[in-house]
Amino acid sequence: MCTISIDIDETAIRDLLPELDTTAAIRLWVQELIDSRMHQMRLEDEETMDVEELRVMLHETVRKEYARP
Repeated sequence: MCTISIDIDETAIRDLLPELDTTAAIRLWVQELIDSRMHQMRLEDEETMDVEELRVMLHETVRKEYARP
């Protein structure tokens, strides 16, 4: 884990989300955004197929499609 600092326009954030009325609330909101994005990235990575997986799947499909009865 690491700790980072960011600059946020508190007035603009509070205009959009009035419930973010403390620094702690803003910190929690930012952490939830980061956690959510990391989760999305993990899911996207799992959906990606590497070249070897694609090759195997292609060969299996060709064998099935062109198999003699």
